[in-house]
Parts: sequence; C-alpha cells; structure tokens
Amino acid sequence: MCNEHDKSNPFALDNLLSAGTISVNVQDSPLHCAHRHESDTWHPVPSRQLSVYAEDDVFCKISFLTEHRFLRATCHLGASKRVLYIRIYLVPTDLQSVQEILRCRSEAVMKEGHRHLQALLPSIVQDQRPWNADELPSTSQPQNYFLPRDIDNRTMAEIYSDLPSLVSSTISVGQEIRGLRSALYEYQRQSVAVMIEKELSNQPVQDPLYIPISNIHGERFYFQPSTLTAARECPTVARCKGGILCEELGTGKTVMVLGLILATVDQLSQPEESLLDYRPVMSPLAYRTFPADEYLNARRRAGMHKSSTLDITRVPSLVEILLHRIRTWGDKVDIRSCEEQLEASNLWKLLQANTPFYHHYSVKSPMRALAPSRTRDRVSEYPRLMHLTTATLVVVPINLLGQWDREILKHCHSTVRYLIVRQTTQIPSAKALASDYDLIIMTDSRFRREAVKNKVAHLHKLTPCTCAPFPGSRVPDCRCPSDPAVSPLLQIRWKRLVIDEGHTSGNTAAALNHFVRGLSIERKWIVTGTPTSNILGLSLGRKQDDDIENDIGVDSTYSLPVPATTDCSASDTSSVSDGGAENIARVWGTYDYENLRKLGTMISDFLAVPQFHSDPKLFGSHVSAPLCDRHGPRVGAVKVLSQVMEMVMIRHRIEDIEEEVVLPLMRHTPIYMDLDAYAAMSYNAMQASIAINAIDSQREGQDYIFHPKNAKNLQIAIDNMSQGMFWSASDILFNVDQIRYEAPEFLARATAAEVPDHDMALLKQALAHAEAAAKDPLWRAMQHHEDVPFRVTGIDSAVFEAWTRGKLKDKFRVEDLMHANRLCDLRALIRSRPLMKLDRLVEEGKALDINERARCEKKSAHVHDVTDAAQMKKMVSEVKDELEVMKEKEKVYQTEDVPETDIDDFVRRKLGYHAAPSLSKLLSSSPLSGTCVGSSLSTKLNFILSEVLEHSEKEKFLIFSNSPLTLAHIAEALSLIEIKYLRYTTDVSLPLREQCVMTFESSDTFRVFLMELKLGARGLNLISASRVIFCEPVWHPDVEAQAIKRVHRIGQTKPITVKTLVIRHTAEEAMVSRRHLLKGSGKVPKMTTEVGMRHFMENPRFLAVPTEPERFSSSLQISLLTHAEPQAQNFTSTRTSEDPATPSASNLNVTNTCNRPDDAADRALKRPRTVRFAD
Repeated sequence: MCNEHDKSNPFALDNLLSAGTISVNVQDSPLHCAHRHESDTWHPVPSRQLSVYAEDDVFCKISFLTEHRFLRATCHLGASKRVLYIRIYLVPTDLQSVQEILRCRSEAVMKEGHRHLQALLPSIVQDQRPWNADELPSTSQPQNYFLPRDIDNRTMAEIYSDLPSLVSSTISVGQEIRGLRSALYEYQRQSVAVMIEKELSNQPVQDPLYIPISNIHGERFYFQPSTLTAARECPTVARCKGGILCEELGTGKTVMVLGLILATVDQLSQPEESLLDYRPVMSPLAYRTFPADEYLNARRRAGMHKSSTLDITRVPSLVEILLHRIRTWGDKVDIRSCEEQLEASNLWKLLQANTPFYHHYSVKSPMRALAPSRTRDRVSEYPRLMHLTTATLVVVPINLLGQWDREILKHCHSTVRYLIVRQTTQIPSAKALASDYDLIIMTDSRFRREAVKNKVAHLHKLTPCTCAPFPGSRVPDCRCPSDPAVSPLLQIRWKRLVIDEGHTSGNTAAALNHFVRGLSIERKWIVTGTPTSNILGLSLGRKQDDDIENDIGVDSTYSLPVPATTDCSASDTSSVSDGGAENIARVWGTYDYENLRKLGTMISDFLAVPQFHSDPKLFGSHVSAPLCDRHGPRVGAVKVLSQVMEMVMIRHRIEDIEEEVVLPLMRHTPIYMDLDAYAAMSYNAMQASIAINAIDSQREGQDYIFHPKNAKNLQIAIDNMSQGMFWSASDILFNVDQIRYEAPEFLARATAAEVPDHDMALLKQALAHAEAAAKDPLWRAMQHHEDVPFRVTGIDSAVFEAWTRGKLKDKFRVEDLMHANRLCDLRALIRSRPLMKLDRLVEEGKALDINERARCEKKSAHVHDVTDAAQMKKMVSEVKDELEVMKEKEKVYQTEDVPETDIDDFVRRKLGYHAAPSLSKLLSSSPLSGTCVGSSLSTKLNFILSEVLEHSEKEKFLIFSNSPLTLAHIAEALSLIEIKYLRYTTDVSLPLREQCVMTFESSDTFRVFLMELKLGARGLNLISASRVIFCEPVWHPDVEAQAIKRVHRIGQTKPITVKTLVIRHTAEEAMVSRRHLLKGSGKVPKMTTEVGMRHFMENPRFLAVPTEPERFSSSLQISLLTHAEPQAQNFTSTRTSEDPATPSASNLNVTNTCNRPDDAADRALKRPRTVRFAD
C-alpha cells in the first residue's frame, strides 16, 4: 500500500472532500494514542469496541467507513481534554485510478456503508473553530452544517412556479421567422430559441441528480442525496432532444410550437443511431444508380445488387447529383426560395419522388451485423425502409383540432404545407407524408386508431421496389402498394413529435404512450400548461399521510433523517425545530407520489431522456423515493427535483411575461353596505363582549384580549368578527344571557375602579345592546342554526311551520324566515309532485325535520355539517355528470353530423341531463304557487346574488373568502336561485379540486367558482371568469393581487371587474382606509399590530338597531317554484354604494360611545368600528 501522506496517493487527504468535524465528549474516557500523524498533523481516529464505551458508536461507524473507502477521518483532543474533534474527509467517487476499487464493493458493504453515512453526515459541522480544535463557548450559537438543515416545504406546484425563465445561450430567434405571419413576443422567441438549442445541441449537461455543496474551505463539490456520495466534478449526461413546453395557460404555446416548426422547417431527420448497424442516408435515385461504396454495400446487403432495375453503367449527371443532395442535405440547401420556379419545371415531380430514406435491419447478433455480406447468401429478411422527413407530427385532443387549424391560418403564411387528419381522413402513404407536408396534425383518438396497425415485422418481408423510373430520368416512379397491417406512421423517421395537452403521457397504460414507443422519432415535445395534475394549482396542505409507506413502498435504505440534535456532539444541543409549524417537514403523500410517478413516466418513457430511459427505475429511486420519505423529504431531494424539472421543462415566470404583454382593463371597486338589522344585533353583541373585556380588565394584564400573550385568541376573535360581517350565528347567543346575568357585577366593578366617564358610558351601551338582543325572540331563534335565513312571503302558515327549523316557526315571529336548503327541498318536492295537497306537504315537512335530526344525532354533527355534506355530494355528482357530457361530446364529434353550435344541447338531451318539460301549468295549481323568496338577512349575500343573477348569463364569477363557512352560505344560496357553482376549499380533496378547475375552465355549465383565499391566491389559471368578488377586504395587498391574477392574466380577453364587499362603520371599512394610507410604505405589518387598526379595535363602537317592522321591506321577489329571471331581480333590502362617505340609510345609524376630543381625528381617518369576538 502506498504512503497515505504522499499526494500522489489518490486517497491522500488533499484529494478528498473536507466535509467538516464531529465533536465527541470523551470526558473520563481514556483514549489510546498511536502517536502517528496524518498529513493534516492530526491523529488517526481510534477504533474502540461498542460494548465498552457508550459513545463508541461513532468510532465503529468511522472505522467501517474508513476501512471500505467511504471516508477518512483524523482527530485531535481539545484543550480541556473533554472533547475529541474528528475531521471527516469524504472519498469522491470520481478519484482518478480508483473508480474500479470503489465500484467493486459488495452490495452488503454498500448497504452498511449507507446506514453509517445516514447517521454521520447530518452531524458534521462546518466551522473553523472545531476544525482547528478550538472549543466552542458554552453559550449555544447557531452552527453551519455540512448538509443544510433548512426545511424546504414547497409543494410540487411551488417548485414548478419557482423554476427560472430560461434563455438560450447559443441560439437566437429574430423578430421574423420565415413562414410565420405573426410577430412573437420576446418571451416567446426565447422559448423557441431554447427549444431549438435542446434539439440541436450535442453538448452533455450536468447530472441533475447531483447538487452543489461546499467543503470546509468553501470549495465546491457535488453531492448525490439518494446515494450519499460526493464527486469532485459534477458528472455529465446526454442531452434530451426535446422536453416539456409548459408555459402558463394562455401564453401562446401553440404559436411557439409553430415558430419552432417554421424556424427548423427544412431540417431533415437523421437515421436512428445504432452501434451495430451502419445506416447511410440514401435516396431512391442514389440507391438505384450511384456507384459509391455505401450504395453498393446497401444493395448487396438487401440482395438487390443483381436486380435488373439497377442502372449503374452511367456516371451520375449534375442534375442527378443535385436531385440527391437537395433531398438529403436538408436545410443546407435553401430550396424554398426557388419552389415556384421548380414547380413550373419537370424537376419538381422528380424532386418530390426522390424521398430520402435509410435501411433499418433487425440486428440480433453483433457478429452477424459486422460480418461481410456474401452474394451467394440467400436474403431471408429484407430491410425495413424508413423515410426521412422534414415534417412534424402534432397530436392534439379532438376538441383542439379546429383551434389548431384556425391558429395556423391566423399565424402562418400560405406557403406552409400542412395536413389535418380528421376522424374519417384516409392517411396518405408514408412517402407522401414524408415529402409533401411540413406539418401533420391529427387527433389523439385518430392517432390511437393507428396503434392497432403495428405489424412492423411485415415491413421486413416487403420486397424492395422495382418500379420503373419516370420517363427521361432514372428516378424511380414508385407505386408499390403499402401493407394495410402497418400504419404509414411506422414507416417514417419523424423529425419531431408534438403532443398537445401532453400531460396524458404521464399514464404508463396510455395507448398513446405504447404507440409512441413503436415510432421512430428524433425529437419529442410535450405541450401543456399542467405538466402534472398537482402543478395545475397550489397545494398548501400540511396534512401528513400516515399510510404513505404502505401505499408507496419507499425503500428506507437510503433515508437521511435530520435529527433534532446531533447524536455525538457535546457542544451542539440546538434543535432543528423550534416548535413552529414552519419548521415541521411536510410529508409528501400518495397524491404527491402519483404526480411524481406521472412526471417520471413522461421523462423516462415518453421523452426517453437518456439518463432515465436507460434505467427505468432511476427516477423512482433517485427522485421520488427521497421526496416521499415518511419523515419528509430528505436533504437535497427538493433541489434534485427542481433540477430535473429545469432540465426538461421550458417555461417563463408569469411576472416576466407580464412585463411585455398588455392585459385587458381591470376595475377594482369597494362596495360599501350596511348590516341587516338582525345582523347588526349580532355585531353589537360581539362588540359588547370586547367592550366589557376592555373595561373590566382596565385594558391591562393577561385578561385583556389585546395583551401580547393573547395574540392567538385575538386573531381568532378577528376571524370570527370577519365571519360575522357576512353572517354568523352562535349557539351560546354570543354570551348575551351571561352578560345580562352579570351586568350588576360589571357595573359595580367599574364603579369601584372609578373608570373614566367615557368607559362607563361604553359599558352601559354594551349592556344595553346585550339586553336588546337577549330579549328579541326571533333573533334568539335564528342563532340555533348557522345557515342564513331568507324572508318568505305567500306561504301557507301550516306548511311554513312544518318546513322551517326550530323556533323560527313560533307564533311570535314578525315575518317568515326559512333556510335556503329547506326551500330547495320544498321546491324539489313540489316540482316532482306539483298537485300535492297542503296536508301532505305538512306531513312531508315534519318527516324531513325528524330525519334531519336523526342524521345529526347519528353523526354527532350540527345540522349545518349534514347539509354541507349533502351540498358537497351534489357538487361531486354534477362534476361527474359534466365529465360524461364532455366525453359524449367527443364521441359525437367523431360519429354524428351535428352542427357545432348544437352539440352541447344534443348531448345533454341524449344523456337525459336537460330539465324536464315545463310544468308551469301544473305548478300554477300548487297551493304554493304564490310563494316568493325575498332577501336574506346577509347584506353581502344579497349583493352577491344580485350580481350573479344580473351577469352570470354572459360572464363567470370567481368569489373569494377566507372562510369556508361563508362559501358554504353562498353555495346554498346559489342552489336556491339555481345557478351552477363549484367549490375550491380545504374540505374538497386535492384530485377533486383539480377536476373542478378543469371543469370550470372547459364547461359553460358552471358559472360561479367559490374559492378559499389561501388555496386560490397562487398557481391557478381561471381566465374563463371575468368578475371577481372578495367577500371581505384582504389586508395584505400582495395576497389580493395574486388572487386577482387568477383571471387578470395572459389569455384574458374580457375586461375584469373586481368588487370587495365592505360593511360600513366596521373594521372592514377601517381596513380599506388603513390599507390606502399604508400604500407604498413597504412591508405591510400584521393587522393586529398596525397602529391604526389596533386603535380602532381597542375602542369598540355600536350600531343602533331599528325596531320598526318596515325595516324588513324589500322589493326582491323570486318565485319559489319557477326559475328566476335575472333581469327582474333587484336587491334593495339594504342599500349599498361604492362611496364610503355616503350617509347611511335612515334605518342604520352609528352611535358614538364617547365625546372625546380625538373623535374628529378618528372620523378624519375613517376609523370604523368592529371586532368579532370568538364564541
């Protein structure tokens, strides 16, 4: 063995990766010193028995890893004699002259080595003090680790969104592309340039499975997280000639593909590479007549060297040489500028017939392939003739075929030769496809139909062409019949295949994928705005999937856990997690794994990226498994996925695109409105709790809701307050009964404390509002169910009392109130049995009430939970029905001769999804024919319904709220007015969310999308909507802007209308005012700490509630039994306006709680009054 101090020794310390140090407490543990020094002047690490010393586990690991050349280690005892510092030097796998030694380690050694590395690597510290054996101070200080400990909780969608915008370093695309009529945006030209570079460059790329990492001296090395190995230089891998064009939806991916096709339109595909088979490029003319050796050998190998059709007696003429070179040199010859002249001559026919090709043999034995051809041997198998082409094959969904046709006519000049292969189109011969077109477009269903014609072996049985040449030339006029059992697509070496909406290629069982594997394709592209389903949207879930390991079957051999503390360091006792949620690793679940599997299939199977195609298990073992570890992604796993995606994906960040693209106009308006009287009662009850809390605690100590230690409770109170601005009910009546009971005690304590006069006045007002609410029987009755009540007129009293809930039916009521879902149930019953008598209606209502109570008791749930579950079930059913409609449309496109404008109606009638014939005559005889639904008790809900009824026929809506409960209220109301909607909330599963997005964008049936703000503020493209409503003001401007960008983005053609609903004289109005004042001030503080908002919330004020019955008057009247007519609706039960300064309606006034000198300043700042207190 050579001297390890010798630098020529590949295992010398100077040649290794200086990772860092591990500190071991060796107090009272005698160490044996061999008095031998390594090249870094430190000692070799002593080897101990694990049974003797408790901490000797680290020595055993190091001993094993050193013995088997995973690393080397040296040690030095600290000055205090208590800490042993161990330097770790990793052995790079690319050390010269030793790769064979490292590769020869047995599988058992590798597995054991990985196990030890798992334990050691996370504990290695990169700090010069322990590296120099200087003991760290006793105070805990943050340390740098060899492997980063930062937790990356980004989802796959977020990783995708963070990919950089790519720019080609070698290719540039000019302002004009020959054949392209439209001028491309700069970002589109950049994407086309990157695509061309990927297709043409033969330069290898860095292996994406390695991440850069630094040693203790800052020198860069490369680390492979899946195998825990390091290398001095990053390995390189072969480049993929293709990739995934995944620009944002609506950014012009079709025109980018057309730009790519036309920029490379004359490039000729080249024979498929083979190490065992020589495949020269030939033309029919050269094969028949040229005497060069490559053609002579080709004729001999095919057994055609003695054919009577050969004419090799004459030297090829200049014209014949040009006919051959023009067809085989591709873009090296500019023939398009002379096409008109050639077409007018006799040469054009000869040129088109001289289609280049190569011979493809089924090579089974290397020796046989390399053996010389013998003329006396009988040819048992002919070569498969593969035509070379400049054409691109594009496969599109059937519903996009017409769009591609229109896009070509719109963006391209008439010189572009393209073929649209429809369902009944006869595909031309392989020779015609290869020679006559620049672009062939066919539907995916038509493409799959060709997959059954896959008898490739038949091509090796076809005798070579012996057709006579054209008169006066030696170019063969081939008229050989094709084999009907073999698709012409299998007889062409395609230059390029493009799959539009190609995310379907992520399915390994897809017939499309199977057929693509049988084709000969030089370059492959997937075009999609959704590379995998998860990338379509943004998943913020942190839910851990407990059965992840069972479902995925991830091998834990190479897992790399990050311990909470180092297991062998005496000086480092810091925890990786401080207990915050942001420091808890997000576990990737089965849904994430499924999306990874689809991405892996696209990369390894469809695109055939060389690195992953040669080893089909590589993506799973090196990308998916490290991400889906049951403890969360392993160190570097997210970075590896990002690098893999960047290697194959071409995209621009949306902010880069929007710098040069002008979007439609967008108008954002706050809509100021007043609370309904009963909602104002609830608001005042909540304000009473806050006011009493402030005065009783004297605004001091932890009892005060605004004390710093109550930040969490304060946020809950604010969230509940925001819910109250829409609608809220409390089964404990917002504590008004308790406040009434304890009122004398509150007053006594305030008097004893000698509170200021304005606080005493505030306390008395709080008690008065609690008293007023407690004494109102109808207000009390509506608190027992969370749903928003609607006013109903013209209903029989007995039917009403049977169908409404709880004490809303009591005799003391001043008006009839019913919940939306009960009204829907009543309407459905009458429509199904329009002549049902009153007594029967009463019986049905009572039975429904009993069944609902029973379901609630069985599920231990509130009534709202049960109704919300029914709501969700109905939406899922409607989405499934819409999918059936879309599938049936595809069949009708192929088989029925129905005008495109009538297909939707035709399909729905065929499937029975249309409404039953009108029952207006029968319904007019119903006892409830005169029943009408008026406004609800939620002002915001009334406004939303008014907007939807007015505009939903022509425009779609996107409605945001922070509260799933608010969205549930809106969903029930939309069902009542019979407007189709979809929901995107936390209680909707990830796959269903994805399907809802796709359905909303592709279907005209669903007019409203209800979206939880935290889920929909990033990553989604919903440009089919042009109206946005925020149910409450959004404090952070960037969150609001991101939400609006779901519709106001590339591809949007309609002006965007955004409205934010604001309740006057409440914290919502204060939010709008304060946000305006803070505009441009940089980072926006938390709402609970911003001085203006905090001042408003700490000084609650009340709204005077009118007591006159006419306060409920409303001009809204929707017939319960017939469909609402949008133009006839007018919600005026509570006035709304866009001007916050407009005086309130006469039925709603602000009651000042005090007359302090600073009131004028408060009014100048428009500080409203509201804080909702948690139940």
